[in-house]
Amino acid sequence: MRLWAALPVILVTAFIQPSFAQSSDCTNKAAQAQLSSIDPVYVDAMDLARNLIDHGFIVKCVLPSKMENVFDGQSGAAVYRTDKGEFDVLFLPRAETFDAVQVVEQKQGELYVYSFRGTPYSPMRMEARKTYFINSGSLLFVVMDDSDLASSIQLAVSRSPKASDSCPVTKPSLMAFIPPSPYPTELPADSFWFGNEKLWTSLLMDGTWNSLPHYEPTDSAFRNKLFWWHEGYDWRTENPPNLSVTGKRLDASARPLATDEHAYAGWTNDSHHPFMVAGIFVPTPGCWQITGDYKGDRLTFVVLVRQ
Repeated sequence: MRLWAALPVILVTAFIQPSFAQSSDCTNKAAQAQLSSIDPVYVDAMDLARNLIDHGFIVKCVLPSKMENVFDGQSGAAVYRTDKGEFDVLFLPRAETFDAVQVVEQKQGELYVYSFRGTPYSPMRMEARKTYFINSGSLLFVVMDDSDLASSIQLAVSRSPKASDSCPVTKPSLMAFIPPSPYPTELPADSFWFGNEKLWTSLLMDGTWNSLPHYEPTDSAFRNKLFWWHEGYDWRTENPPNLSVTGKRLDASARPLATDEHAYAGWTNDSHHPFMVAGIFVPTPGCWQITGDYKGDRLTFVVLVRQ
């Protein structure tokens, strides 16, 4: 399904509350098709236009977009024509974000196929030239075949970390890492792959481990098992695997993370592409930085452990 044909776009060079004056750069057809004040995303779209102007864009036109129903619960979408180029913006209700969405990119010949995983859900598969996606909370910018424009948008909408984010948990990147074939690639919707071909694992979208069990009732530490993959690891020649896991609490003093004596090998229905399992003991709830090390290839993430 192709959803990438750009529509002509609407108007905004001078802002006059509550709308924009029409630009002479809009054709009559574009002016007639401009985003209507009764459109569900009109207010948010105009707010974004003003924000873009504040960051050096000249916004010429804003029009409805054919991408208004890409995600479940989406408020709508708009196409922006600016002095730097054209792009689509997808809107969620302001209380929601695209933070748990990942874009899966697959190259097929001269084009790319894009699909989405995570929440909100999208059944769409899109075929297009190289496309750039920029997440800004409840907004998702879609830029086709223009890396300079994507960089300009990224600078304009970059969000500073919230002061309330006391634990910088590892969140999914917008562009998903997909393990190399034939390693497993499917995951539950609440999880994502994290790492690279040298070392990867799966993490929860919200970065939180809730209600971990105790190994024994008298043990105060919290038990968890971490699954790691390394391309080419062979359990037949290396068992137990040469994997070590360390961890430290970031938000308070605590004993270091404890682990089983050594890691273990495991696999599902493909013993030629095994994983490594590390049992860990988290001494206390809190914000924990955890590092896996396989023969010098290191991978670090941060999780919030809650009772």
